[in-house]
Amino acid sequence: MSDDENEENFTQKVIDETCRLSEKQRDIIRRTFANMEKDGVKNGLKIFVRLFSEYPRYKLIWPQFRAIPDSSLMNAIELRRHASVYLKGLGKIIESMRNEEELGKQLARIAQAHIKWNVQRNHVIHMIEPVLEVVKETNGYQLDEETRVAWSVLYQVIANLIEVFRNRALHDH
Repeated sequence: MSDDENEENFTQKVIDETCRLSEKQRDIIRRTFANMEKDGVKNGLKIFVRLFSEYPRYKLIWPQFRAIPDSSLMNAIELRRHASVYLKGLGKIIESMRNEEELGKQLARIAQAHIKWNVQRNHVIHMIEPVLEVVKETNGYQLDEETRVAWSVLYQVIANLIEVFRNRALHDH
């Protein structure tokens, strides 16, 4: 396969993933994220604390978290900083959902940042439940099936694109 064909194939994979999010799902995500974003750092912290309590070894992915005892995580400045970066990145993805090209760019940026730390597809998939819990808490403790599916699809798309970009990086080297 030529480089042009590879690039076309790659671009098509990105489009195939982003197209999985319907307009209605994008609206649901935007609406529910608006409430989550209001206290972004706190909500980001909740997501990571829940993720680490369910998957303690995930803490090892981040060098800056390794030395922090679990009991101190919630108040650790390193985790607060990461929670802030995480929510801002998620916000940029959600904001860009109105424009397919911009969405592809934001997802590419996020995917490449995660490849560097060897974050795998399943790490992202395992974030779905903690994220859904926080979506529910920040939206009047309501979480209908449509909202659950919309957020799940978003995280599946992010997880799949991490693998698409990882495979591309492996192919390019």
